[in-house]
Amino acid sequence: MANTERANEIGLQFSKFYYENFQNKSVIATLYVDSSCLTFEGQTFVSREKIMQKLKELPFKTVTHVVSTCDSQYIFGADGEAVLVTVNGQMKTDDDAPHGFNQTFVLSAVESSYAISNEIFRLSLHQA
Repeated sequence: MANTERANEIGLQFSKFYYENFQNKSVIATLYVDSSCLTFEGQTFVSREKIMQKLKELPFKTVTHVVSTCDSQYIFGADGEAVLVTVNGQMKTDDDAPHGFNQTFVLSAVESSYAISNEIFRLSLHQA
């Protein structure tokens, strides 16, 4: 039980920090390492440099994230300590209507903190 509570605490603290600072790319860059991997809407980017290049190229000036749920759990058998974090919510960019999104992170322990080792982002758009 304590492990579950600790994983949830890590996930909530991480997601709060990530979304509050998302527009400050210099802060967000510190969360990635050179071996980080991001799959963004089906495109994969490997390395802090390529991930940050993608995030800086996103076609909006302002974004607001509203987290609806944040579920986290420890990954057992991982080399070192890792936490899986799944976030569902809505995001609003510039003057566009809000859109649902789902984002999944694998946070790996690095020294006394965590880094994003893996991340998947998808808008929740339903196409017929």
